[in-house]
Amino acid sequence: MDERVLLRYKRIKRLGSGGCGDAFLAKDRASGKLVTLKILKATDEKKYKKAAESLRNEADILKALDHKGIPRLIDSGEGYIATEYIPGKSLFTILSETGRLKEKEAVRIGAELIDILDYIHGLKEPVIYRDLKPSNIIIGTVKSVTLIDYGVARIYKEGETADSTYLGTCGFAAPEQYGHLGQTDPKTDIYCFGMTLLQMLSKIDPKDDLAVSRVKEIGVRGVSPELMSIIDKCIKPDREDRFKSCEEIKIALKKYPKAVALRKAFLGIKACIAAACLSAVISIGISYYRPASEYVQEDAQKRLPAVKERLGIARSRIEKYIEEFR
Repeated sequence: MDERVLLRYKRIKRLGSGGCGDAFLAKDRASGKLVTLKILKATDEKKYKKAAESLRNEADILKALDHKGIPRLIDSGEGYIATEYIPGKSLFTILSETGRLKEKEAVRIGAELIDILDYIHGLKEPVIYRDLKPSNIIIGTVKSVTLIDYGVARIYKEGETADSTYLGTCGFAAPEQYGHLGQTDPKTDIYCFGMTLLQMLSKIDPKDDLAVSRVKEIGVRGVSPELMSIIDKCIKPDREDRFKSCEEIKIALKKYPKAVALRKAFLGIKACIAAACLSAVISIGISYYRPASEYVQEDAQKRLPAVKERLGIARSRIEKYIEEFR
C-alpha cells in the first residue's frame, strides 16, 4: 500500500470489511472533507492481486463519470481508493430494518436508479455496472439515491463475444453473467434492476428460484399488476425479451400509473352497473307486492338519476384516461 494514504487521510471509523480490505469513513487532511477510504489488507498474493485490480478498475471508471447519483473519485493509489463520502443508509440495511417498501417509494428509488444506469450506458464508452443490488445503493439523508462500488463494472466493447471475467451477485445476476451467453451489455443491468425492484417490493430472497417464480405467477400483495408486468419484462431469462434500454423503462414507469387508474375506472363502472342491476332486480321483486308498488316507483325515481349520474362520471373518466393513454 502507498504510505502516502496514511499521511493524507485520518481514519474516523470502519464502515465495512471484506475478505481483502476494509472501508473507512476518513477525513482528507488536505481539504478537510469526509471521504470513503477503501484500503486493501495483507492477504495471499493471488487474492491481493485480484482485489488491487478491482480497485484500479473502479478508479479508472469513476474518473470518467459525472452524475449526482455516483460518488466522485477523490484519490487512488497502490492498494487504496478514496471517493466522496455519501451519508445515509444502504438499501439493504433499510429493508432489513423496515421490511419491504411501499410501491410509491420503490418506484421513486427505481426511477433514480434507472436514471443512473441510463447515464452510464449512454457514455461514449458505455459502462456496464453488473452488480446492482440493495447493498450497493445508498439512500441519503434527504432520500437521494446513490449507486456505489464500481469494482466489477466494465466498459462495453462492441463486437466482443464474452467478458474477460464473469462477476455478479447470485440471485441478482443475469443468466449471461454466468458465461457462455455472450458479453454483458445494458440489458444485463436491466435484469439486475428488475430483481432489485422485486426485492424492494416483496423482500424475497432472489436466490430462491421457487419464491421468485411464485411471485411472478401470483404477484405481490399491495403491488399493482401493471408494475409487476414491468418487473417481469426486466427479468426475462432471454435478454432479447427484456426492455431494450433504460429509456424504455423510464417511459414505462411514467405511463403505468395511468394504466392503473384506467383499470380502477373500469372496475368502478362495473361496480356501478352491478349496483344498478341489483337495484332494478330488487325493485322488480318488490313491485310484485301491490302494497309496496308506489314505494318502489318513488324510490326508483330518486335512485336512478343518481345511478345515471355516476355512470356518466365514470364514462367521462374512462374516456379521459383512454385519451391520455394513447
